[in-house]
Amino acid sequence: MSTTSASRFSWHGFQEARLPKVPSWVETLGRAGHIAKGVVYFIVGFLAFRVTIGAGGEVGGARNAIQEIGQQPYGKAMLGLVAIGLLGYTAWRWVQAAKDTEGAGTDTKGLVKRTGYAISGLTYLLLGGYAGSLALGLGGSSSGGNSQASFLLDSTAGRVVLGIAGAITIGVGIYFMIKGYQAKFMSKYHLAEMSNTFRQAALHAGRIGLITRGIAFAIIGYFLAQSAWQGTGGGEIAGMGDALSAIASQTYGRILLGVVGFGLMAYAVHMALLGCYRRFNVAS
Repeated sequence: MSTTSASRFSWHGFQEARLPKVPSWVETLGRAGHIAKGVVYFIVGFLAFRVTIGAGGEVGGARNAIQEIGQQPYGKAMLGLVAIGLLGYTAWRWVQAAKDTEGAGTDTKGLVKRTGYAISGLTYLLLGGYAGSLALGLGGSSSGGNSQASFLLDSTAGRVVLGIAGAITIGVGIYFMIKGYQAKFMSKYHLAEMSNTFRQAALHAGRIGLITRGIAFAIIGYFLAQSAWQGTGGGEIAGMGDALSAIASQTYGRILLGVVGFGLMAYAVHMALLGCYRRFNVAS
């Protein structure tokens, strides 16, 4: 990315002076959380890519990735670090929601965004708790979401809820794809501290990663909505691993899975770079 291109993305539509300040511990947890999230997504993408090239294994979601970490040398120690990072990311998400660190505001659009931050934090709280339980040798179940989705099909109201959840998930996927294409995420970086090489890496990894993640979310939402409409199969597609399996089952599925796997690894690079170079308005 040239100097001109870099300035094009520099804090476009983002007013740092208006953002509430955060204590230094929030910055520390936020950075660790971004990196931990990147580690999980990199493993999810790598597992998918490994299946594509015929190196064995099977596709899976975030919990499968955490299980994979636990099977490595010093796995419990690594799981402990990942758990701390994900819990830190949870804390950062909740601070984003409560303190409005992104300047979203209190209008309807802003409150929706801040609610999204809080829900995202809950998701990573559960994921971090799962990693922590494995690190402590307490086990943990990787199932449960599917049965809940199936339970919703037992009533009309449940199917309506499942359909709404599917529509929202599709909307989130489209949002990610637009966000990736427009590259507004570059405003989150402290570009002055990044070399041109890292700015280019951040731009391309962020674009590829967010668009790919958006596609995966749209697939999840589509199957949830389809299940709600047909009244069957609600437990089949409930997460990233299920979406990857659905992709693999299509014509040219291995090729598509390889592309998505690469995209998720790119998203992991984006998260890691955010962990290193993200702007935080830290109180002095």
